[in-house]
Amino acid sequence: MKYTLRHERLSGVLFVTILLLFLHGARAQTDCLEKGRQFFGGKNYKQAVMTLSKCENNPDAQRLLGLAYYELNYMSDAREYLDKAMKAFPEEIGLKEKHAMSFARNRQFRRAVEEFRRLAKTYPKNRDIKRGLALSLGWNRDYDEAIGVYNKILKKDPEDFESWIQVGVLTSWDKRFSEAAKIYKDIIAANPPREYELDARVHLGEVLSWMKKFDAAVAEYDKAIALDPKAVKAYLGKGRVLEWQGKYKGAIIVYERALQADSGNKDARARLQQLMWVR
Repeated sequence: MKYTLRHERLSGVLFVTILLLFLHGARAQTDCLEKGRQFFGGKNYKQAVMTLSKCENNPDAQRLLGLAYYELNYMSDAREYLDKAMKAFPEEIGLKEKHAMSFARNRQFRRAVEEFRRLAKTYPKNRDIKRGLALSLGWNRDYDEAIGVYNKILKKDPEDFESWIQVGVLTSWDKRFSEAAKIYKDIIAANPPREYELDARVHLGEVLSWMKKFDAAVAEYDKAIALDPKAVKAYLGKGRVLEWQGKYKGAIIVYERALQADSGNKDARARLQQLMWVR
């Protein structure tokens, strides 16, 4: 009887100990995931990775780890966790899109095209998949096919300004500058939302500068700056054109304004250092 009671007491203590350890582990997993979500939501991706790595066997943590590594541009790590997450969340198309895009962002353009073609067959109506395919084709220098994909998107939604702008970008990459300039002018004439007008004007300024229409390019950059005084790309573009025109002091002023808009901009600081001899 004594042996039996002692045995039962030991078994009870062991059960309670195991239960407490399980509950502690479960609480630690929950805390890890919750803190990781907070860091991810706040775009603190490095801290999110450090936190979520402590509970990396959790499917939700794997999902967030894949997305965080993607944002940090660590594509091999991103794919490792996205692979795991896709098995746990097979219906989440966004994970598959990011997985395919990770190849393009790692300069494996042909592989990215293959991945997006496969996804496009499975999800023929998904716009993000179509855009991913077009973007990968463009990076692979398959300009005509990429533009064709974007045009199919635009046929269904003529106000998809993001795709419209990409048509202009690819056309300019194909060195059809006059055609690209017209595309950007058409976008501006369509009265797009401010962010897209700004983007179109910056691209138009760039194309006009390649066409050696320097004054017209400067005018477009000025219009972009008027839309957004913190548009660093517009300042950099204008500064470059002024340098080409030999207006170095004017370029210095523009680059200084770029640094006022973004004090950490390395391109503006580098250009200023190159023009030190003008002062």
